[in-house]
Amino acid sequence: MNAREMARSFAAQGKTLRAAALLCKLIETEPTPENLTLLAEIYAQQGLFDDAAALHLRVLNLSRADGLRQKES
Repeated sequence: MNAREMARSFAAQGKTLRAAALLCKLIETEPTPENLTLLAEIYAQQGLFDDAAALHLRVLNLSRADGLRQKES
């Protein structure tokens, strides 16, 4: 089981603090849209709506940057 799957499992069990901590570590090395979105969802479950929104914006900015790079190619 990889770190993202473990985080999902913790979140499903209601262990959102553990899930968030695991994802924060994972994002240091793998800041993928999937990992960022999962952390945002967990933050929303915890009531940390500003933090969740900031992560969603980060995902949108990554997607927009990828789109611009593809257009330039």
